[in-house]
Amino acid sequence: MSYKEDRDNAKLCYISGDWAYFTTQDVTEQWGDDWNDAPYEYNAGRPYEYADYHKEKGIAPWQIFEVAFVSHLSAPDEGHTNSPYCVQDINRGDVPWLQSSAWSKPGIRIMAGTTFKEFVTIINQAGGTVYVPYAMG
Repeated sequence: MSYKEDRDNAKLCYISGDWAYFTTQDVTEQWGDDWNDAPYEYNAGRPYEYADYHKEKGIAPWQIFEVAFVSHLSAPDEGHTNSPYCVQDINRGDVPWLQSSAWSKPGIRIMAGTTFKEFVTIINQAGGTVYVPYAMG
């Protein structure tokens, strides 16, 4: 697969502020620092990259893609001083990573596992923008 195909099919696994992270492995297999601690917005770290110790354990390689975005969609911590969610809850599908607010276009929900290509389409339809790094290949 090419870089673009890998990126387009990568799945949403984490959002922090205006940054979305996508993985080429199954979302339930992807992990990051303190992804089982709530509130996620104060505890969780970026998704782990593939490393030598994964290779030593015989785990297939994966890639992480990071993109900036702007949108009026709400994250799970909106409306909470400390959200009751950890990344593991969100990636399990308990709540969406992003959803429409009461005052915006209703019915928009971006769940964990949404592909990058779908993410871009939904953000654009909701009036937002995704900033994609340019890469050769």
